[in-house]
Amino acid sequence: MIAYALDASGFFTAKSSLGADLSLVISVVAAILLTAGVLLVRRRRYEAHRWVQTVAVILNAFLVALWMVRSLWLYILPGVPGSLSSGSHALAAVHAAIGAVGVTLGIFIVVRANQLTARRRTVSPYKMAMRVAYVVYLLGVVLGIALYVVTYG
Repeated sequence: MIAYALDASGFFTAKSSLGADLSLVISVVAAILLTAGVLLVRRRRYEAHRWVQTVAVILNAFLVALWMVRSLWLYILPGVPGSLSSGSHALAAVHAAIGAVGVTLGIFIVVRANQLTARRRTVSPYKMAMRVAYVVYLLGVVLGIALYVVTYG
Protein backbone atom coordinates (compact mmCIF):
# COMPACT_ATOMS: atom_id res chain seq x y z
CA MET A 1 0.00 0.00 0.00
CA ILE A 2 2.82 2.40 0.86
CA ALA A 3 4.58 1.50 -2.39
CA TYR A 4 1.52 2.48 -4.41
CA ALA A 5 1.31 5.82 -2.62
CA LEU A 6 5.00 6.45 -3.27
CA ASP A 7 4.47 5.81 -6.99
CA ALA A 8 2.08 8.80 -7.16
CA SER A 9 3.16 11.97 -8.96
CA GLY A 10 6.01 13.86 -7.38
CA PHE A 11 6.20 17.49 -6.38
CA PHE A 12 9.55 18.54 -7.89
CA THR A 13 9.11 17.54 -11.54
CA ALA A 14 6.32 16.23 -13.71
CA LYS A 15 8.26 13.00 -14.41
CA SER A 16 9.23 12.15 -10.83
CA SER A 17 7.30 10.09 -8.30
CA LEU A 18 6.41 11.00 -4.74
CA GLY A 19 8.85 8.31 -3.53
CA ALA A 20 11.71 9.73 -5.60
CA ASP A 21 11.04 13.25 -4.38
CA LEU A 22 10.74 12.19 -0.74
CA SER A 23 13.90 10.12 -1.14
CA LEU A 24 15.76 13.17 -2.37
CA VAL A 25 14.50 15.36 0.48
CA ILE A 26 15.16 12.75 3.19
CA SER A 27 18.67 12.07 1.85
CA VAL A 28 19.53 15.76 1.95
CA VAL A 29 18.03 16.12 5.46
CA ALA A 30 20.08 13.11 6.64
CA ALA A 31 23.23 14.64 5.11
CA ILE A 32 22.51 17.91 6.92
CA LEU A 33 21.99 16.01 10.19
CA LEU A 34 25.26 14.11 9.72
CA THR A 35 27.06 17.40 9.05
CA ALA A 36 25.48 18.92 12.17
CA GLY A 37 26.75 15.88 14.08
CA VAL A 38 30.27 16.52 12.80
CA LEU A 39 30.02 20.11 14.05
CA LEU A 40 28.74 18.90 17.42
CA VAL A 41 31.69 16.56 17.93
CA ARG A 42 34.11 19.35 17.07
CA ARG A 43 32.48 21.35 19.88
CA ARG A 44 32.96 18.33 22.16
CA ARG A 45 29.21 17.78 22.51
CA TYR A 46 29.56 14.02 22.26
CA GLU A 47 26.16 13.00 23.59
CA ALA A 48 24.33 15.34 21.19
CA HIS A 49 26.61 14.10 18.39
CA ARG A 50 25.70 10.48 19.15
CA TRP A 51 21.96 11.22 19.11
CA VAL A 52 22.05 13.28 15.92
CA GLN A 53 24.14 10.69 14.08
CA THR A 54 21.90 7.87 15.32
CA VAL A 55 18.76 9.66 14.08
CA ALA A 56 20.39 10.40 10.70
CA VAL A 57 21.52 6.80 10.19
CA ILE A 58 18.13 5.37 11.20
CA LEU A 59 16.34 7.83 8.90
CA ASN A 60 18.63 6.84 6.04
CA ALA A 61 18.29 3.11 6.76
CA PHE A 62 14.49 3.34 6.58
CA LEU A 63 14.74 5.28 3.33
CA VAL A 64 17.02 2.65 1.83
CA ALA A 65 14.82 -0.23 3.03
CA LEU A 66 11.50 1.29 1.99
CA TRP A 67 12.35 2.99 -1.28
CA MET A 68 15.84 2.56 -2.67
CA VAL A 69 16.08 -1.24 -2.53
CA ARG A 70 12.65 -1.47 -4.20
CA SER A 71 13.68 0.95 -6.96
CA LEU A 72 16.93 -0.90 -7.57
CA TRP A 73 15.10 -4.24 -7.66
CA LEU A 74 12.34 -3.06 -10.03
CA TYR A 75 14.15 -0.72 -12.41
CA ILE A 76 17.87 -1.46 -12.46
CA LEU A 77 18.61 -5.11 -11.65
CA PRO A 78 16.34 -6.68 -14.31
CA GLY A 79 18.52 -5.24 -17.07
CA VAL A 80 21.92 -5.96 -15.54
CA PRO A 81 24.50 -6.46 -16.93
CA GLY A 82 23.37 -5.26 -20.37
CA SER A 83 21.77 -2.03 -19.13
CA LEU A 84 24.96 -0.87 -17.41
CA SER A 85 26.09 0.67 -20.69
CA SER A 86 23.28 3.20 -20.20
CA GLY A 87 24.54 6.27 -18.34
CA SER A 88 21.66 6.40 -15.87
CA HIS A 89 21.80 2.68 -15.09
CA ALA A 90 25.57 2.81 -14.57
CA LEU A 91 25.13 5.84 -12.31
CA ALA A 92 22.39 4.01 -10.39
CA ALA A 93 24.64 0.97 -9.94
CA VAL A 94 27.54 3.07 -8.64
CA HIS A 95 25.15 5.00 -6.36
CA ALA A 96 23.73 1.70 -5.06
CA ALA A 97 27.19 0.23 -4.40
CA ILE A 98 28.47 3.31 -2.59
CA GLY A 99 25.17 3.71 -0.76
CA ALA A 100 25.26 0.09 0.39
CA VAL A 101 28.74 0.61 1.83
CA GLY A 102 27.65 3.86 3.49
CA VAL A 103 24.47 2.50 5.07
CA THR A 104 26.18 -0.70 6.25
CA LEU A 105 29.08 1.19 7.77
CA GLY A 106 26.72 3.74 9.32
CA ILE A 107 24.52 1.09 10.94
CA PHE A 108 27.58 -0.77 12.24
CA ILE A 109 29.02 2.39 13.78
CA VAL A 110 25.73 3.49 15.34
CA VAL A 111 25.10 0.07 16.88
CA ARG A 112 28.65 -0.23 18.12
CA ALA A 113 28.90 3.35 19.42
CA ASN A 114 25.61 3.08 21.30
CA GLN A 115 26.70 -0.22 22.89
CA LEU A 116 30.05 1.21 23.93
CA THR A 117 28.57 4.41 25.33
CA ALA A 118 26.02 2.43 27.32
CA ARG A 119 28.96 0.56 28.88
CA ARG A 120 30.81 3.85 29.44
CA ARG A 121 33.60 2.93 27.05
CA THR A 122 35.23 5.20 24.52
CA VAL A 123 34.41 5.10 20.81
CA SER A 124 37.84 6.49 19.86
CA PRO A 125 38.87 3.37 17.90
CA TYR A 126 35.99 4.13 15.51
CA LYS A 127 36.98 7.70 14.63
CA MET A 128 38.47 6.74 11.27
CA ALA A 129 35.47 4.56 10.41
CA MET A 130 33.16 7.45 11.31
CA ARG A 131 35.06 9.81 9.04
CA VAL A 132 35.05 7.31 6.19
CA ALA A 133 31.33 6.66 6.65
CA TYR A 134 30.60 10.39 6.55
CA VAL A 135 32.55 10.90 3.31
CA VAL A 136 31.00 7.79 1.73
CA TYR A 137 27.51 8.95 2.72
CA LEU A 138 28.07 12.43 1.27
CA LEU A 139 29.37 10.86 -1.95
CA GLY A 140 26.24 8.68 -2.04
CA VAL A 141 24.03 11.77 -1.63
CA VAL A 142 25.84 13.63 -4.41
CA LEU A 143 25.48 10.61 -6.70
CA GLY A 144 21.81 10.30 -5.68
CA ILE A 145 21.17 13.94 -6.57
CA ALA A 146 22.94 13.43 -9.91
CA LEU A 147 20.85 10.30 -10.54
CA TYR A 148 17.66 12.21 -9.73
CA VAL A 149 18.63 14.99 -12.17
CA VAL A 150 19.54 12.52 -14.93
CA THR A 151 16.40 10.47 -14.41
CA TYR A 152 13.80 13.19 -13.82
CA GLY A 153 15.68 16.29 -15.01
